[in-house]
Amino acid sequence: MGEKKLKVIVLTQKDGFFIPTNILKAAQECDIVEVVNNAAKSSLDNKISDMVRWFGFFQCAKMGIRTYARKFSDLVDNLTGLKAYGGTCSIASAAKKIGAEYRTVTNVNSPEYVEHVRTVAPDLIISYSAPQVIKPELLGIPQYGVLNVHGALLPDYRGCLPSFWYLYNDEKLGGATVHYMSAAIDDGDICVQKSVDLSDCRTMFQVMGRTKLVGGEAMVEAIQRITDGTLEPRKNDTENGRYFTWPTVEQAREFRKKGKKLI
Repeated sequence: MGEKKLKVIVLTQKDGFFIPTNILKAAQECDIVEVVNNAAKSSLDNKISDMVRWFGFFQCAKMGIRTYARKFSDLVDNLTGLKAYGGTCSIASAAKKIGAEYRTVTNVNSPEYVEHVRTVAPDLIISYSAPQVIKPELLGIPQYGVLNVHGALLPDYRGCLPSFWYLYNDEKLGGATVHYMSAAIDDGDICVQKSVDLSDCRTMFQVMGRTKLVGGEAMVEAIQRITDGTLEPRKNDTENGRYFTWPTVEQAREFRKKGKKLI
């Protein structure tokens, strides 16, 4: 493929802390033409009431204050032509920084969006915490498939909110996995994995900070390997790993009793 960069669509959800930086890093290795805010029902933006039930009002208020402070930073960034923070405070600003189209899509499996992707004809789709299961019709469009970065070391900790379950289970080592997406959740072949120490983490925000960082690095490495033809995926042996769903209120109560927090 020589020096030609892959044409890429990014599927993600609203985030002002970690994902924008990962988009900017990936853009150094490929041509990101579109960034999609996948505003599905299962996105964290739409689970605020669940977050309050799990972590309590004061923890969610603390997270809200930090989130609004980040939104103010994003406003300042845009007023300065993205010079203040370099597009790192929102996925929309990251898209603007790299010259990519930004759009909000509720259902990326809709016939309208699938047809749009066919028209764009990306070489690759990459997912940073996209909240929808992508169906075969969309999975089959890019020549090099759809890559997802999951905040855990697959095949273990497949499913929802690995930052919660890592702390709940008192794990000392975590990480991130870039894998091919398939019709099942966190089931596709593994491309790149990177581990990280979690032994001193007490909050989900700390865990996410570390796993998102190495996840971004792993995605960059995966893109590089696809570009130079050296990617060698390996089987994701899901029979030897655990799958976790959203926590129950009782599990969240146990989480807090252990001294673990959202932020």
